[in-house]
Amino acid sequence: MNALVHAEVLKLRSTRTTVWLLLGTLAMVLIAVTFTVPPTDAQNPPVPLDDPGLLTATVGTGLLIAQVLVVLFGVLAVTQEFRYGTATSTFLVEPRRARVLVAKGQAMALSSVVIVAGAVVVSVPFATALIRSRNGDVTAGAQFWQTMAAGFAVMAAYAVIGVAIGAIVRHQIAAVVGVMVWMLAVEHLVIASYPSVGQWLPVGATISVMQLDQANGLDGQLTSAPVGGLVLLGYTAVAVALALLLTPKRDIL
Repeated sequence: MNALVHAEVLKLRSTRTTVWLLLGTLAMVLIAVTFTVPPTDAQNPPVPLDDPGLLTATVGTGLLIAQVLVVLFGVLAVTQEFRYGTATSTFLVEPRRARVLVAKGQAMALSSVVIVAGAVVVSVPFATALIRSRNGDVTAGAQFWQTMAAGFAVMAAYAVIGVAIGAIVRHQIAAVVGVMVWMLAVEHLVIASYPSVGQWLPVGATISVMQLDQANGLDGQLTSAPVGGLVLLGYTAVAVALALLLTPKRDIL
C-alpha cells in the first residue's frame, strides 16, 4: 500500500495541472480574503472591523474557497487516468481496484495538508496587513486555532470525496463541471434561501464545522460544529462506499 500511495503522490508532483491548480487556489484564497475584510465605511458587514473574530472569518473564508479546488484535485486524480488511458496500466499493476482508490484517497488527503498549509501561510499575513491598514481588530484567539484545525480535517475529507466522485462519474468534464456548479451555485443558493435545508448539505456542514456562520450571514441558523462534522463525515463515508462498490464492477474503457 505504501508503494501505491508513493506512486500516486509522484503522479501529482509530476503534472503541470497540479502546479496550476495550486497557484489558482492561492490566488482565489487571496481574493476571498480581500472581499471578506470590510471597508472602513461599510454599513452592517457580517463581521465588522472591530470584531475579534474578523481574522478567523477572513482566513476561514479563504479556506472555504479552497475546498472547491481540493475536490477538483481529487476528481482529476481519478478522471485523468480514464481520459488518457493510463487506468489500464494502473489496474494491471494493482488489479485490486479498491486498493488503488484507497491509495489515491490517502495521497490526496496528504496533498490537502500541503494545500491548506500554503493557503494559511499566504492568507494570514495578507489578512493581518489588510485588517490593520483599515484599523481593524487582529485577534488570533481560541476560535481562530479551532477553525484552522477544522480546516485541515475538512479539506482532507473533501479531497477523499473528490477521489470518490471521480471514480463514480469517471468522465472528466462532467465531473468537473458538476462539482463546480453544485458547490459554487446550487449549495450556496439553497443555504442562503433555505438555511434549515442547507445546513444538511456538505457546504453547510463545512460552514458549521469551521464556525463561519457569522461570516456567511448565517449566525445561529446552522447546526453546531460537532453535528456539522458528523454530517460531513456521513457524506464522505457514502461517497467512498459508492466508489468502492462501483469501481471493481465496471469496465475500464
